[in-house]
Amino acid sequence: MALRLSPAKFVAVLQPWAEVAEPIHRRLAQLVDAQPGQEVLWVGCGAGRSVLWWARRFETHVQGVDADARAIEAAEAAARDAQLSRLTSFQTADCTNLPHEAQVFDLSVANMLQLLGADGGKVLAELARVARPMSTVAALVPCWLSAPKPEDEQAVLALGLRPALLVEWKNRFRVSGVVELVVEDTSLDGRWISPGWIGLLVRGWRAARWAGVRAVLSREFRVLRSLVQHRTLGFSIVKGTRWPHE
Repeated sequence: MALRLSPAKFVAVLQPWAEVAEPIHRRLAQLVDAQPGQEVLWVGCGAGRSVLWWARRFETHVQGVDADARAIEAAEAAARDAQLSRLTSFQTADCTNLPHEAQVFDLSVANMLQLLGADGGKVLAELARVARPMSTVAALVPCWLSAPKPEDEQAVLALGLRPALLVEWKNRFRVSGVVELVVEDTSLDGRWISPGWIGLLVRGWRAARWAGVRAVLSREFRVLRSLVQHRTLGFSIVKGTRWPHE
C-alpha cells in the first residue's frame, strides 16, 4: 500500500478546508435543511473541522465519532480553542458499531472519505439505527461515474478508498431503511483533487510533510487524480429519510 497517512491527513490532502470542504459543507447544510437545535451525529469527523463548522453555524449540539484516537484528541483541542466545547463532544469508536442508543439523532452524517477501508453498508446501517424516525441521514461518498479499468480500481482500493456506483450507494441506503433519496454531485466544488501538481504537493506537505509529499507522488495517487479529472471517479452527497422502524 503506497499511502502511509492517517485518514485525517489523507483527507487534508483531498479536501483542504478553505478550498473544498467548506463549500461542500454549505451545500450539504442546504440539502439536509439543517436547523438550529438539532441533535447531530458526524461519523468520520477526523480532527473535528466539520463538527465545529456545524456547531458554530447552527448553534446546535454535534457529536463527532472517529476511529483515530489522535484525530479525536486534536478535535477536542480545537473545540476548546474555538470555545465550542459546550456544543460539541467527540468519541473514539468503531464507525461500524457506534456507541449510541437507537433513534436519538435528528441528523446523522458520515464522511466516507474519512473512513478509509470501512464497509460502507455497515456504516450506513449504523447511521440509520441511531437516527430518529423520519429524520435525515446523509453521507459524503466516493462513487464510480463509469466503469474503471481493473488496474485503476486496484490502485484506488490500495489508497483505502471504497468507491461504489451511485446505484449501489442508493441500494445500501434503502437496505438500511433510508428512503426518498436525493443525490448531488460535489466533485467540482473547490477543485476537489484536480489542481496542478504543485498545488497537490503543497497540500501533501502541509498535511504530513515528506510522508504527504510521497503519498501525492505515488502511482496510486496519480491514478486517483487522473480518474477524477476524467470523470470516472466522483464525490457525491447522498441523503434520505429514515423510515419509521417496524
